[in-house]
Amino acid sequence: MTKRSRGRPRADETSVSPANILAEALAILDTEGFENLTMRAVAMRAGINPMTIYHHFQDRDGLIGALADTVYADVAVPLEGTVRSRIEGLLGAYRTKVVRHPGLTLAIFYRPGVFPDHARRITDNLTDLLGELGLSPSRALLWVHILVDYTHGAALAVAMDGKGGGSPAAATDREHENYEHAISELLDRLDA
Repeated sequence: MTKRSRGRPRADETSVSPANILAEALAILDTEGFENLTMRAVAMRAGINPMTIYHHFQDRDGLIGALADTVYADVAVPLEGTVRSRIEGLLGAYRTKVVRHPGLTLAIFYRPGVFPDHARRITDNLTDLLGELGLSPSRALLWVHILVDYTHGAALAVAMDGKGGGSPAAATDREHENYEHAISELLDRLDA
């Protein structure tokens, strides 16, 4: 068996789009976790050679970054409302993605060198909104960490539990209400 070098896939190899590769990789993260996200596992699910993935994404970090950019692309600051309600809307939209795809969040945590463009955009949007509330840059950064860390913790707890002492939908609704209440309490501290 000859070892193939990295590069373009062979002309006779089944073609698969980057979107299909990302869908298979996200499915692995959602069902099997970060530790099972390998180029070989993604390639097996997509029915392609692992080199095809390297061709499109360079390496696992590139794949994780592309996944995050795809998943978080529609997380945006609401266009209308008070600054506070826009902060709550942005954090709520982000929380929804973390609950839906906890493996992706954990993959980013495991690979600190990967900070996807959309994650940076969300952080920058939150920082700007906190600035609109009158926080200094250093205080805004502190509150970005507080709000994002709480959002991660609350969302991952819900995603990893999945039971909640009732129906999953009821547990999710109850946890979402608890999350909104806690964010409201945290934001009250900014007004104090």
